[in-house]
Amino acid sequence: MKNYDVAIIGSGPAGLFAALRLEKLGWGNIAIIDRNPYPAGGLLNDGKLNFDYRVGLDIDALQIDRATAETMMQDVKEVFVRFPRCRQVTFLHNNKKLQALSEMASEHGAQFIAPEQWHWGTDNGKALVDYLRGWLKKTEFLLGTEVVTIKKQKDSLFRLNCRSGKRRISYQAQVILAAPGRSGAYWFRDVADELSLHHHFGPIDVGIRLELNRQFYDFITDIVYDPKFIFTTARHGDRVRTFCTNPGGRVRMENYGDFRLVNGDALSGKKTRNTNFALINTVVLTKPLSDTTGYGQSIARQFFLLGGGKPIVQRIGDFREGRRSSVETFNSKTRHFEVCKATCAATPGDITLAMPARIMDNLWESLKSLDKIIPGILHPSTLLYAPEIKFFDTQYPTDPCLETNVKGIFVAGDGTGKSRGIVGAAISGILAAQGIIRNQVQ
Repeated sequence: MKNYDVAIIGSGPAGLFAALRLEKLGWGNIAIIDRNPYPAGGLLNDGKLNFDYRVGLDIDALQIDRATAETMMQDVKEVFVRFPRCRQVTFLHNNKKLQALSEMASEHGAQFIAPEQWHWGTDNGKALVDYLRGWLKKTEFLLGTEVVTIKKQKDSLFRLNCRSGKRRISYQAQVILAAPGRSGAYWFRDVADELSLHHHFGPIDVGIRLELNRQFYDFITDIVYDPKFIFTTARHGDRVRTFCTNPGGRVRMENYGDFRLVNGDALSGKKTRNTNFALINTVVLTKPLSDTTGYGQSIARQFFLLGGGKPIVQRIGDFREGRRSSVETFNSKTRHFEVCKATCAATPGDITLAMPARIMDNLWESLKSLDKIIPGILHPSTLLYAPEIKFFDTQYPTDPCLETNVKGIFVAGDGTGKSRGIVGAAISGILAAQGIIRNQVQ
């Protein structure tokens, strides 16, 4: 049985940047284990980088200050920008238009955030992954290898029982860094229960993805590639935000087995006539139900049922008139629906049948405010796809080194509630790597 100093579960940005930092600080004998030949998530899906401490990470939860976060962002940036296909898409210096947008958003009760942004596109995702792996000289990759169980042994080592195809194999490690990403989040929660790792439910984001003719949104995305608007609704006092804007992009489905969600991305080499972005409502549950995972999945399954196994899409023109969209009138020229042609084959219908009323109220109130800032987004042809749900909900209490209550097990990345996005995940991986070394030296 092969023994490693550190076994990193997950080959996404958190796992890769943890390994980079461990190697930089002189550590070898590291394994990165992933059930996929390539990681899932943002490295393959669109590839947007936001360099702003307010986006993608919670510095209070990570127990770092703004200066530390900004220094670490520069470290992350230095790695990514050397990838030839990664290009800057939002510039901040001496941009008077950004100030004007911020003032306009404030007038309509919204906070506007414009980070420095870089982008490589979904079509360059695999090349980016190969590039990042090329930085690692001592780390062993165990790809296509699924960790089935983790057992703590009497000698303080951890035994990872794995499956690779039909072959069963086990490894030992002194330290485990769990960075499973969103796709592995619920697997790791089951493992956490077996290992008695403390965890709790956090918030989820539930909402819709809009797709519109890009002529209505170009004036802002020409200034900020992925603008961030944050609303606090008047009726319920809830938080709603825009997320993941894709100029010239496409809407697509993500399969979760017994339900499907919508998401969006953009290619570097091929653009559509549309722009899409998410509008999502943060949902926090307390008593008697705190299981935000179960709540979000129940919403997704309702859409799956009503959409005949697909998400639902509705024209703004139909939505405003209180009627469902139908196949027969979906591209009606009389109603100007031809202005925006759908890039995703969702089922025409009525999103209000499955979306909880409070969330729908919040989304519509925020959309009307956003239309005052960016006139035209509520054109009759604009498409509302649902559901878009972001599961960041299982959170693990840790010390500042990101070590859990079980000595020797560290966590990082989106799947453990330590980040929301590529840059944040990378930073959490670096923090965990530094914590591993610090705790091993003590």
